[in-house]
Amino acid sequence: MTQQPDSPSGAASPEALLEAFVDALAANDADRVAACYANDAVCFAMDEMVGLGPEFVRESWNAFFSVYTVREVRLTNTRLECFGDTAAAWGLFQMLVDTVDEAEEIELHGRFTDVAKQFNQRWLFIADHASVPLPPE
Repeated sequence: MTQQPDSPSGAASPEALLEAFVDALAANDADRVAACYANDAVCFAMDEMVGLGPEFVRESWNAFFSVYTVREVRLTNTRLECFGDTAAAWGLFQMLVDTVDEAEEIELHGRFTDVAKQFNQRWLFIADHASVPLPPE
């Protein structure tokens, strides 16, 4: 894992990192979402099989925000375990979004697993996996 530069990216704790991520989504701000990720973070997003780093995250969320406006984000059944300078979090998410033309309101339900690491007193995601279950047949 590469060392991160000193920057305002990341958060002061793993809990604050999750909160910063949720706040960035609710603000529809792909730059703030990307600031939660380490330079070589692995991201298993809902729209791609795998991507690397903040630039991938920024592009992925910009594409999402070009179609949807996030109205609300909630994490539930969340667990977080710290192991020194590494933390793992998992749980369920719920997002209420509108299409950008406000023609349709959609409620997304899914699950997430994140791994964060501390760099220079700041926490950043090094792995992120989000998925939405397939609808029943």
